[in-house]
Formats: sequence, structure tokens, C-alpha cells
Amino acid sequence: MAKPLNQDEIDILLQVRNQLGESGEAYDFDTIESIMAADSERRVNSYNFKRPRLFAQDQMRVLNHVHETFARELSVYLSAQLRTIVDISLSAVDQVLYSEYVMSSAPPSALYVAEVSNLGQNFVFELDPRLVVFMIEKLFGGQGEFLKQSREVSQIERRIMSKVMDRAFGAMQKSWGQVHEIEIEEVAFESNAEFVQIIPGVEPALVVSFSVMIYDQPSYINLCYPYMLLERMLGRTGMKQWISSATTPVSSEVRERYEETLKKIMVDIRAELGRTTLPLPDLSALQVGDVIPLQRRVSEPLDIMVGKKLHFTAAAGRSGRYRALRVLDVIEPEIPFDEDEQRQAH
Repeated sequence: MAKPLNQDEIDILLQVRNQLGESGEAYDFDTIESIMAADSERRVNSYNFKRPRLFAQDQMRVLNHVHETFARELSVYLSAQLRTIVDISLSAVDQVLYSEYVMSSAPPSALYVAEVSNLGQNFVFELDPRLVVFMIEKLFGGQGEFLKQSREVSQIERRIMSKVMDRAFGAMQKSWGQVHEIEIEEVAFESNAEFVQIIPGVEPALVVSFSVMIYDQPSYINLCYPYMLLERMLGRTGMKQWISSATTPVSSEVRERYEETLKKIMVDIRAELGRTTLPLPDLSALQVGDVIPLQRRVSEPLDIMVGKKLHFTAAAGRSGRYRALRVLDVIEPEIPFDEDEQRQAH
């Protein structure tokens, strides 16, 4: 299947067509391809220095993984409770100012303010009020219909939704558990985001958006995290915990297949006889037969490099009519420095 063109490539094709349309010349696809390649090299990615990216790529991958897991957990629970297929998928993860999130949330809405009690920080769990009314009707055995216009959620409806929200917060705790253990409690409910001030408006936040599809009716769920909360949960300790939890043991059969495959991989191994430094005039005057003294004694072991890393030391010799190396020692890999562990030790 051919790769679809993006808007920039379409614009280039239209530009070339306009240039060649009057002369009647044929299309030169090699020329068009070269123009596209040159245009992609000239293209500059915009960067806002007033609002730098606060999350690294590894952290964004963790955030996507956590919330995709949460979407699956909540989708399974709601499908069972509502007796219909509820499709929840992660649609976007955006870094914004908290004031921008407040302005984007149009009232009336269903805003649950929850506290991560063990970290002392709040976040916002936003539901489409039409989705809330639909779920309540289905829970009471009704057919379930989405309202054409949103309305505020009543006190009675909030009480009914408390069980659903407890289960949703439980799914969040389970999803975040592989990165950082958290405890979530509901602390407030609002229908207007302007009355929810968990952080100052100029502070950065992360908005995670989910698309919800029921009976071909679209809906949404939004999560708004303060940056300070995520910074504490996605520290080096949290990232290390996620990496270790993602590494699951494999069966002996799978391990044997991996080992057999690895045995067939060719790697570059070289022995370093020694090093030295020569002035440029001496280097240019070298001739065949000249001897270069190295900064290594004949009795000292040689360094064996695998790729660009030192892995073994060995002694030079012969095996039959071939030159050979006898491994004397295995160099253990260096353990990376962990600032979190040192801070905890102090």
C-alpha cells in the first residue's frame, strides 16, 4: 500500500502542476521527489521557549502506557455494568497551562476533584454530563439515550455515580501502580471548571483525553494533572519501577529460542595491542619497517573490545597456525549512577 501524502507534499504537487500546466511539459517525478526532500530538510520545527516541553520521551511513553491500561480497565467495567459495548480509547496527551484547561471546559460539566492522598496533590476527573445521565439510566434498567444538550448533574445522580467513580479511581490506582503506588479519594464535585482551582492558572498541567463510543454516540473523559504531581510520580525511581515491572519472566522454551537466535548474531570483536602519541612530522615520516613503541608492556594483557566497549582482557598467542587470544578476565559492566538512591541513603 502506497504511503499517503501529507498536506505539505500535496501543496508541492499543486505548485509543480501550476508551473508545468502552461508549458505543457510532462511531470518529472524525480524532480518532484527531490523538491519534497529539499523542502523537508528546510522545514523547521517550532519551539516555544516560554513554554518548554516538561516531559521527556520516556516519560511520555510511560504516560501513554498507563492511560491506555486505564482505558482498557474502565472499558471492561462499564461494558459489564451497562450491558453494552463501551469503547474507551486514549486520544491525546497535551501539555497546557491550567488556565487553558479551565477555558476549554464548557459548563455544565461533571468535574470530580480527586486527591492523591499519599502525595497531597489534587487532580480533575472530567466526565461528559450526557455520559453520566446515560450511565445512570442504563444502571436502572432503562434503554439509555444520550441527551441532545448537556445539563447539570443533580445531587441524587451524583450519589448514584459514586460507586462507578470509586471503581474508576480503583482502575486508576491499578494502572499507576506499576509506576508509583497512589491512593485516590474524591474530595469535591463541580459543574463549572472556573470554580475548580487546584493550582494557579499560570502553572503547567497535563490533560489526558479519552474518546468514548457507545451506540455510535461519541463522548469524552478528560483527566487534568498538575505538573508537580506528575513530576513526583515520574521521577527516576518511578521510571525504574515501571521498567522493572514491565520485564516479565519468560518460559524456558522462549528463552531457548532467544538464546539460539542470539548465538547466530555476528559481533565485531577486536584486540587493542596498545596506544601511543606521535608528533605529526614523525607520523608523516613513517616508512615500511619502522617500529612504533606502544604504551603497553609485552607482559601486560590486551584489551578486547566488543563494539566500542571493553569486555575482556586476554593474552596473545597462537592456536595451530592461527593467531589467537586467550581470555584472562571478564570486565563487569559499570552500574549507572543513581541520584535517587544516593539521596535516600543520606
